[in-house]
Amino acid sequence: MIGIDIVDIKKFRNKLEKNDFASKIFTDNEFHYSNSKANSLQTFAGIFAGKEAIIKAYNFNLAYILRKKIEIKHVDNIPIVFINGKKTNAEISISHDGNYAIAVCNKNEPNFKINRDIQKLLKNRPSDGHKGDFGKVAIIGGQKGMAGSVFLSSNASLRSGAGLSYVICPSSISHILQIKSTECIIEEVDCDYFYYEKEIAEKILSLIKNKNALAIGPGMGEGKDLDKLIEIIVDNFDKNLVIDADGINALKENIDIIDKKHNLVLTPHEMEFSRISNLPLDFIKNNREKVAKDFAKKHSIVLVLKGKNTIVTDGYKLYINNSGNSGMATAGSGDVLTGIILSNLSNMEVFDAAVLSVYIHGLAGDIYASKNCEDSLIASDIIKNLPKAYKLMRS
Repeated sequence: MIGIDIVDIKKFRNKLEKNDFASKIFTDNEFHYSNSKANSLQTFAGIFAGKEAIIKAYNFNLAYILRKKIEIKHVDNIPIVFINGKKTNAEISISHDGNYAIAVCNKNEPNFKINRDIQKLLKNRPSDGHKGDFGKVAIIGGQKGMAGSVFLSSNASLRSGAGLSYVICPSSISHILQIKSTECIIEEVDCDYFYYEKEIAEKILSLIKNKNALAIGPGMGEGKDLDKLIEIIVDNFDKNLVIDADGINALKENIDIIDKKHNLVLTPHEMEFSRISNLPLDFIKNNREKVAKDFAKKHSIVLVLKGKNTIVTDGYKLYINNSGNSGMATAGSGDVLTGIILSNLSNMEVFDAAVLSVYIHGLAGDIYASKNCEDSLIASDIIKNLPKAYKLMRS
């Protein structure tokens, strides 16, 4: 987006001479820079034109100028645009000619090239749909100290289009999630953490009956006989599901649990994959595509082997992701991916849902990094940028 403005310098002099005008418009830095110039009036007019061009490029209102939310700093005489105190990628050019000052601002937004094949996977949303039409999804997990895992997953599922998102958690963290959550629905199981017990299993089964897709594992811990609890859930839930994090670790003693499902997504990083496949980590790193395909084919599941260039495979089809950046190697990033996959599993085929979700997850991280940096990226930043990612996917 480009914004342009022109200022009549003679007319601008009258505004500048008003007692309160300049103090409302210009920052201390702008005052100092303009007054240091031989023709300060011309410089003030140019900066004002620049501010007007910026609000046009960004589609802001006049309040951004009146409240000094926009500042033009000069570094080595090059104008740099700051908005709300943060340096932007915007490019601005300010010129003077006779009685006029003119400014052009190019918002200079990053140009993301969207994978059109993946874009086609995104389902259209019916205009007359209600929340029940867009999926009732649930995340089973959490324990003391790890309430954030399920919270991130649930929020990510909602930001990815789920109509209703439930968190099924131990009663020990229910009150924390009730406080944190506005849109997610909290359903508690009477225990301090998840482990196998008949009453716990029966309560969970009663809560998942009407759900369209299920996630198991974020922040779940290492409770006694957790694999048995997961096995009961898997056996009794006939719709699409994703197992992540502690749910994957619980499978290491009984990986055959997943052989009973053909609509399941498993999302290990390389170390978790080493635990459940009994393959050395170095061997996995050097043979990612082969080991991923072999494992997915053997167990008839969709495997998402996370890492740089995340692999998605059902043992036959193979997708290697190219979105995302190193900043996404941060706590909670995998929980966000689980939530995105969960939402898409509620209305898509398993392999397609995994491919679309991995791509959008990386795209949201790239959008954040393009405006900030990879170093400062945290998991919630990925969620905050999901709306922009989905908007790009629908463009």
